[in-house]
Amino acid sequence: MEHSNLQDLISCLEYGTNIHICVVFLEDFGNHKTELLRKNAVHTKPFCTYMHRDVHSSSEEIEKCIRCRDLALKKAVSGRKAFGGLCFNGVYEYCHPVLYGEDVAAVVFIGNILTVPSPLTIPFFETFERNFDEEQCARFAALIDNHIRLLLQEYPKSQNKFNPAVNNILNYIEEILFSDISLKNLSEIFNYNEKYIGKLFKKHTGMTVKEYVNDKRLHHAEKLLLETHLSVTDISLKMGFNNVTYFNRLFKRKFGLSPSEYRKIKQ
Repeated sequence: MEHSNLQDLISCLEYGTNIHICVVFLEDFGNHKTELLRKNAVHTKPFCTYMHRDVHSSSEEIEKCIRCRDLALKKAVSGRKAFGGLCFNGVYEYCHPVLYGEDVAAVVFIGNILTVPSPLTIPFFETFERNFDEEQCARFAALIDNHIRLLLQEYPKSQNKFNPAVNNILNYIEEILFSDISLKNLSEIFNYNEKYIGKLFKKHTGMTVKEYVNDKRLHHAEKLLLETHLSVTDISLKMGFNNVTYFNRLFKRKFGLSPSEYRKIKQ
């Protein structure tokens, strides 16, 4: 019997609501049936995207948002039981660890539920779910939990080039791209060995984690140079480069021009 993909179940559960369901797989758990679209592997609703990426968000706000997410993930893994809570902007999220044998295979996040409006969330008011309580979150999480464990049991090995460990890292990097990212941090979040994920990541992407992160940041920096009036220094800081000289050197190495020269010629 062929079982439906995890993505299909999540899409059905989200349909007709503004809730956002995100599943983070840990270690090497996952297969081709649990592979998710990026929108369900990271926090992608309008407000979260604004907080993570918008050029008007301060680095302090972004860091607080990332820390809140990391703490919830670590609490779910260490506590091994579900809980709900508000982020510092008053947005509710329910976290549910998926236990597979003795391990936590994944953490299910059900959120984008606004309970206490704040000055930052008011402009996004219509994009939030406002009528979804903890009991409903728990029911949805239980359905997802059961399906994940079924898929892990029935499809123990991936039938394509999908690699759970690399996919987990790529999705997480995408979400916290402009925050501090290191092999040490990734190994702690996903319980990987640093050397193992370093070698595995390069094998599948052709780049080290640092090279991959810098490449992604430089592409975003290019866009900001052409679409905003932010200074090169401000763009450097927004992209997570604390040293503008280092940013200029990397940018010129990739695009053949300094950021200032690139903006002048391309605009």
